[in-house]
Amino acid sequence: MPTYTHFSSKQQELITLFKNQAYNECHKLLHEMEDEYPLMLDKLAFWKASLHLAEGKKKEAVKTLQLAFDKGYWVSPEMFYMDDEFKALEQLPDFKELIRQFDEALTRKKASSRALLLEKGHPRAKTGIYALHMRYSNAEIFSEIFLDTETENQYAFGFAQSSQAMSSHAYVWDDEIQAKADIEETLSLFQEKHPFDDLIISGGSQGGKLAIELGLTHPSARGFIAVIPYIKDLSKMEKLAKEYRNEAKGVIIAGEQDAAYMQTLKLVQLLEHHHIPHKFISIKGMGHTIPANFTQRLKEAVDYILD
Repeated sequence: MPTYTHFSSKQQELITLFKNQAYNECHKLLHEMEDEYPLMLDKLAFWKASLHLAEGKKKEAVKTLQLAFDKGYWVSPEMFYMDDEFKALEQLPDFKELIRQFDEALTRKKASSRALLLEKGHPRAKTGIYALHMRYSNAEIFSEIFLDTETENQYAFGFAQSSQAMSSHAYVWDDEIQAKADIEETLSLFQEKHPFDDLIISGGSQGGKLAIELGLTHPSARGFIAVIPYIKDLSKMEKLAKEYRNEAKGVIIAGEQDAAYMQTLKLVQLLEHHHIPHKFISIKGMGHTIPANFTQRLKEAVDYILD
């Protein structure tokens, strides 16, 4: 079964094809991805509509979004305001109506969304891994990158999902106060339900940033594993590093082609300056994505933290 790591790889392939104006190949790849990744149909419909607009097909773009919406898949209207290509649709009555429907759906989703904990792995494992998903993702999708036969039998997993809805199937951690409340609720639940000896905090991108913050402050944390952490401002990390008391060890995994790579290097220097034990894994040729062999990286990171 294709996993999120495969999705991320295909996403990069799609971007390259689009930049090269290989539109027929883009359509073919999107069709394959629609069959393989049903939980990502909201994002895939948005990309497909953008592709239609690049081809000058306004009606097809609106139709694609409407068909996805009719199946229960939609994105936040702000996504359209961030993409200049969709300005071509602003005056179309059908598109205006579609935006209205998306707005209403997002309002309903936000009103009903609650933080949740998705539990996987061995329920009585000695090591518990609590994980925070990437921005514009969800617990189910994010869980796939952590799981293989060995990890499922070796660790207890708790995948937290934010209550901050951004599309029909995606969530973010943008509101820091709400994110803190969601994390406290789901982490407490995870610890109450499982008798593990060692707690490790993990996360990807936006969730990776939160994993570092939590790993440096939570009294029970043995360590943190941050994958492609996305950190705009290091001032909070500086403060937490100065106050570091729990002796947690950290592992940071980053791609050298990631736009956030230079900021990640500054973070690593910060950890070194404050004598916080850590391991930095830098991957050549990788951008802002999850390593294809992540479960192996995960096992190595856990071994380092628990050693």
